[in-house]
Amino acid sequence: MRWNWHCAVSPRRLPRIETSGLNMDFLADAIAALELTPRRAEELVQGLTEQQLSWRASDDNFSLRENVLHLRDIDVEGYEHRVRLILTEDCPVLPDVDGGRLAVERDYNAQPVAPALQDLRRSRAASVERLKGCSEADLERDAEMQGVGLITLRRLLELWIEHDREHLADMAELRRAIDTGEAPSFAQHQAA
Repeated sequence: MRWNWHCAVSPRRLPRIETSGLNMDFLADAIAALELTPRRAEELVQGLTEQQLSWRASDDNFSLRENVLHLRDIDVEGYEHRVRLILTEDCPVLPDVDGGRLAVERDYNAQPVAPALQDLRRSRAASVERLKGCSEADLERDAEMQGVGLITLRRLLELWIEHDREHLADMAELRRAIDTGEAPSFAQHQAA
């Protein structure tokens, strides 16, 4: 057993999203929500030109292409790795992933969408398979997430689902703007 001082004296724990009255089976609902993201992302970019995929409504927002590549990288380098660690180690440190930095360094708008969607589907499927083997007790496994603090697998899944929802909402708004020619209106994102 590996001792991790981060979990022994964590200064704070994030508040949990209330799910007791909303879902009878949190894990099954979380898995279902996570499974939908790659397909929904693919639907939102389907049939668009390269120019449309790269269009940014402002310098502060990702394009559709950048959203897809961001979702891929956060899955591959973030959540897939975090889920594996929290399920196989005692109170591991979960690395932070700076998605904004990755977007700039990797020049997301110059990368093809199709391979990113394939990588997102593969990574998400691997995580979902791992989660399907979890018990309800596994949801309470602790980890120390850099920049966040002490976190359980349940809370990690809540953050992941919220992250997906925010990016899919942005993508849907961009797609609506492209299809209608109207200016997009983006919701404010939570920090996660």
